[in-house]
Amino acid sequence: MPQLQAIWNQFNPRERLSAIGAAVIILGWIVSLASYGVGAGTVALLGAIAVLAILYLKYAPNQNITWPAPTSLLILGISAVVALLVLLDLLRVVGVLSFFGATAILAILLEVAGAAIMAWGAWQEYQIVKPAMPSMGSTTTPPTSAPSSPPPAAPVPPSAAVPPPPPVTPPADDNDEAPPA
Repeated sequence: MPQLQAIWNQFNPRERLSAIGAAVIILGWIVSLASYGVGAGTVALLGAIAVLAILYLKYAPNQNITWPAPTSLLILGISAVVALLVLLDLLRVVGVLSFFGATAILAILLEVAGAAIMAWGAWQEYQIVKPAMPSMGSTTTPPTSAPSSPPPAAPVPPSAAVPPPPPVTPPADDNDEAPPA
């Protein structure tokens, strides 16, 4: 337990928010067991465990892992997928919510709140860190910028005001009053 407390103390506030959201999702899943599995989904549980595992391994004293992408991007991706799946789960459960008991309602609310907290913390962390996107195996060099063209010339001011032409009167036509043929 002291090792977990030491790792918790190393978390920044945004990582703590993601960890709290993951813990709320796990709590919602446990509550859903009391309602015969209605409420929190297993994929949300696995995503929450994955976020906690990444955060733990990031600060564990004897771990030196080369991540395929920055950890803030991994946590944001997992949190976004979990949030999307939780919203879909919420839409599925809302239609038949009256058939379930209070524990199912509590479980789905805990799952939605946990996913929202986890995604919000991950998004805040990503906004702070903003890692460079991986190149995905691309070996091409970035394109060079084209030489800049000279700025456009200033518009020529209009010369002396020329009066508009006089209105043209239409020619007199005798067939205006006649009915169409």
